[in-house]
Amino acid sequence: MSSSDVQKIVSIMKQNSMHAYFATVDGDLPQVRPVSPIVEDDMSIWVTTFSNSRKVKQLKQNPKCCLAFVEQPDGNKAAIVTGKAQIISNLTEKKRVWDFANFNLSEYFPKGPECDEFCLLKINIDKVEWRDSWEGGRKVYEPTE
Repeated sequence: MSSSDVQKIVSIMKQNSMHAYFATVDGDLPQVRPVSPIVEDDMSIWVTTFSNSRKVKQLKQNPKCCLAFVEQPDGNKAAIVTGKAQIISNLTEKKRVWDFANFNLSEYFPKGPECDEFCLLKINIDKVEWRDSWEGGRKVYEPTE
């Protein structure tokens, strides 16, 4: 895949990160909720949450997840990420992502990234199905290791 396609995917994710949807698995049922992922230029994706949340409990049982970034209001551009979530306990990484976030995390975690209730999830991408227009059709990106 070309680097311009990767840039397009990252752009779609960043532009639509404040209204993304995150799916986990609870037993044999999908569970979907709105989230605001933090997306880096290298396509690293992070989700912040409370350490005692249902999503963390579900991910400890089954790390498979899906994130949907869909342009509003017509869905012309979209990036659907499937992968596995990893709980990050490294404080240096938690602080780095905290500082990089495009919204104020201290509104939700007033004690900062060091507090026990702050949980950082890294989304390890297996595949991204995406489109930059309805006319352009669906494309697939699978990262190489």
